[in-house]
Amino acid sequence: MKYWKYSGMLLSATGIIHIIVAITQEWNIYKELFFDGLINSIGDNLQKALSFWFFIIGIILIVFGQTLQYYINKEQMPAPLFLGYSLFVFSIVGCFIVPLSGFWLFIPQALIIIFAKRKHNKLA
Repeated sequence: MKYWKYSGMLLSATGIIHIIVAITQEWNIYKELFFDGLINSIGDNLQKALSFWFFIIGIILIVFGQTLQYYINKEQMPAPLFLGYSLFVFSIVGCFIVPLSGFWLFIPQALIIIFAKRKHNKLA
């Protein structure tokens, strides 16, 4: 099975998981932001700011994953090798800094990209 064909969808799925975790863990903060009118509702509250960015990172992962999937479908080839190595380094650093986190989810995704691209380059 060519897992690399699903690299973008895996990244988007990680973003969806990120949003679900954000909403379930920070529901009261999002509710408070919403009822405060959203505009300038964070102020200097660090917990609100962190909750906001936790949610936004999930959206960014979905957009990035969909962009990657578009590339894969259009080019019919794995993602560029630098993306796999960048994602791998990013995830390893993240795992060291925050061991109990979702950074571990990026490691298999990065390895899929790296090994698929290496194999694809050998066949070409």
